[in-house]
Amino acid sequence: MMYQRLLALALILSTGITQGKGALENPKPGDPMSGIGTIYGWNCDAELIEIQIDDGGRIQVPYGSTRGDTQKACGDTDNGFVTQFNFGLLSNGEHRIRLYVDGTREQDRNFLVTRLDKPYMRGLKGSSIVTEFPDKDHDLTLTWSESAQNFQISRIEPTGHHPLPDFNGLWRVRNSAGNVLFQTSAGYRDSDPWLTLSMLDMDFNSVQIYSGLLEGRSAVVDDEFSSVDAAFEMELIDANEMRMTVVHCNPASSCNIRAGDVFTLLRQENVNQD
Repeated sequence: MMYQRLLALALILSTGITQGKGALENPKPGDPMSGIGTIYGWNCDAELIEIQIDDGGRIQVPYGSTRGDTQKACGDTDNGFVTQFNFGLLSNGEHRIRLYVDGTREQDRNFLVTRLDKPYMRGLKGSSIVTEFPDKDHDLTLTWSESAQNFQISRIEPTGHHPLPDFNGLWRVRNSAGNVLFQTSAGYRDSDPWLTLSMLDMDFNSVQIYSGLLEGRSAVVDDEFSSVDAAFEMELIDANEMRMTVVHCNPASSCNIRAGDVFTLLRQENVNQD
């Protein structure tokens, strides 16, 4: 028994980690972290809470927020600490966080970071549907939040019943003298939201069909049944206007459009608007 106690003491001294009454709760060991998140936990009795990430300087963390769940352990509730941190400032991969209480290292753990190209991304838009989560009877929608630099839950619906943007209808290019109509329809394909675009050339009595995964109010559709290898980004601007951007069109000899060309489509009943 004495040997076990001495071994435990040696382990504590060798790591510099004491066994105070408290916990660093987030991030947990091995947790994936991204965007602007929170580092938080609790401690029963502290004057100063600090964190250190990798070999950076110590950062003081606000301490004393109400944590009712610490009443039993501490005898009071003003034991919480929490701070925001932009994990996008770190490189991809494994990092180490250390918790200091009144200058003494209390906890030490690794976590993982996955970041985008820049620490703070501006102007991004996007959403995605996670099916059968948090249970088999529900789907949830994740929408990009610039302020959080991450995806946030924006909607929870019964499985297969979340509404899709109103793409359905006939469209024509604004101020175009051509006789080409665009028919779009949004639906589900194998539980994924899907957009189908049909180009109807009334002069040549031909149809070309493109489709792709619908992400929020936009989709990149490519040839599904078409003689031309082409792809377009379709974005619903409002109930009566849609933007179509050419991604690619091959072979060039069969195309009178180029990558990067942008067209404004109006619902058929609104094609005479300027």
